[in-house]
Amino acid sequence: MREANGRFEALSARVIAVGTGAEFQARRLMDEGMPFPCLVDPDARLYRALGIGRLGWRALLMAETYASYWRAWRLGTRRGQVTGDWRRLSGVAIMDAAGRLCWLHRARTVGDYPAVARLLAEVARLRGDAGPPPRG
Repeated sequence: MREANGRFEALSARVIAVGTGAEFQARRLMDEGMPFPCLVDPDARLYRALGIGRLGWRALLMAETYASYWRAWRLGTRRGQVTGDWRRLSGVAIMDAAGRLCWLHRARTVGDYPAVARLLAEVARLRGDAGPPPRG
């Protein structure tokens, strides 16, 4: 998302990251050049409101889960102290300026994110700038 932020801005969209970790983690990300706000939701209120779940037994049995952890470990992104709920899955929401939910992706396992191209297409479609979104 860091690299694609300019493309979202070109569509008059604003990226905001929300995590359940610690405030120091959000500050570190912004200090390291994250071009959008990183907010903390320690009580997971937004996650509950969006119906984003937690890593369950089914996900623990998925090869994708272990592949995601392996990639993160190789890239050095799984470092330091674990904060928040390590089983909390991720999600991506597109909301309009009034705060209404327009599109939502709920992760099935760790690292299950929609492609940036899909998100850009959804933002463009919601603005009326494009046809149907790409598959996948």
